[in-house]
Amino acid sequence: MTRKCLKELNISDTVVETVHLVSPNHINPLGILHGGVGLRWMVTTASMAAMRVARGPAFIVHLDHVFFINPVHLGHNAVITSWVEYIGNTSMEITTLMEEENPATGERVLTTAAHMTYVAVDNAIRPRPVPTCLSPKGDIELELYERALKRRERRGPKLSPDDLEPPKPLLPGMKITSFKLVNPEDTLALNAMHGGRLLYLLDELSGITAIRYAKGVMVTAGIDATDFVSPIWVGDILEIHTAITYVGRTSIEITVKALTQDPSGQRRKHATTSHFTLVHLGTDGKPKEVPPFEPKEDWQKELFERARMRRKQRIELLEFFKREVKYIKPPRKQ
Repeated sequence: MTRKCLKELNISDTVVETVHLVSPNHINPLGILHGGVGLRWMVTTASMAAMRVARGPAFIVHLDHVFFINPVHLGHNAVITSWVEYIGNTSMEITTLMEEENPATGERVLTTAAHMTYVAVDNAIRPRPVPTCLSPKGDIELELYERALKRRERRGPKLSPDDLEPPKPLLPGMKITSFKLVNPEDTLALNAMHGGRLLYLLDELSGITAIRYAKGVMVTAGIDATDFVSPIWVGDILEIHTAITYVGRTSIEITVKALTQDPSGQRRKHATTSHFTLVHLGTDGKPKEVPPFEPKEDWQKELFERARMRRKQRIELLEFFKREVKYIKPPRKQ
């Protein structure tokens, strides 16, 4: 059955740009933008692009690997640009860039890019058809469309909402468990928690876990692909578990798992799991070694090896990312 479209759009028609002045309440101890704040801004901008195309509510359900390759400094602008690259029946593939803009010169430097999947929903949070269609115009838009389609096709199976087991740390002290009551201020629409707000919390707790081990400043270098498998409602209790699952020379991997339960405790579900990579930086802003860790038990070695394979994949994806972002932006409307 052919989907009926109320309107056809080019990719450039879907572009949304927001600008944020990086203030003292947005930075980490080194004077650069806190990774969780940047993630929240990126998801908010992507949500605007998704909702304009969906003509109503739309929620993030997947985030591809994210790499932070340059910082955004205090007093500079973080320019966030989002656009829709593919529209399915109920879902949309969105790319979001964050650039640092020097307000004195107007020069921009890429900080990161993220690929996200959104689903259009009705008032009961059920998937609904997206009423618009995408018609790529020109070679650049067609290439962006084809890349989005390939990303969509190669994604693996989604996480299970029934997986409630907390992540296992390499040592008992290498973990944190935190609880939060979800309030209206944490939402974006329909009394469901804003994905950007959730990522901010996961990033913050990952940082605390890493700092407690490294005894120094840790900054987010990347986030692995993340599925959002269960909505989190106002009034729910959010239960977040963090665990150190890999220790490198200057970096640490934190596995983060978020569970959600209603106040009665009768409904408890897996919301998301992700792996955050954080780097230890000295006062000069350069990578600094963390205390070494050598797995001794068989279960530690197995946990360490799985994390080592994730690290290898990250390095390969980072090289691809650096090549791709040079020409990722769609042409701007005149």
